[in-house]
Amino acid sequence: MLNKGKNIFEVEKSVPRRREEGKGCTLSYALLCAGACLCYRGALECGFVFDDVSAIRENRDLRPSSPWSNLLFNDFWGTPMNKEQSHKSYRPVCVFTYRLNYLLHGLQPFGYHLANVVLHALVCMLYKK
Repeated sequence: MLNKGKNIFEVEKSVPRRREEGKGCTLSYALLCAGACLCYRGALECGFVFDDVSAIRENRDLRPSSPWSNLLFNDFWGTPMNKEQSHKSYRPVCVFTYRLNYLLHGLQPFGYHLANVVLHALVCMLYKK
């Protein structure tokens, strides 16, 4: 496609440079990731709050003795979905990440908060893309 009204030097300047573009892109992702992590760095030192007690400490589905299949049949709080007491809040992926955190960190809040900060930074980078 011809660029009418531009000489060859103007056209050449307007063509993006792959190498320069890559460096700027990497820098912008690094800054975005650093900003996301800096915003929530204070959370790493905090304990469990609000519903964390019910969702993590008291949730039997996070324990190694509980079958993995419970994640598919129980609500967020570990109550079977077919029970009247269930809140019907079905979040198996979230509970799966909690279970992995439990296997790695037990009931130490640092690991749970670190995973949330990393996931937040990842979502920011995916949104930018």
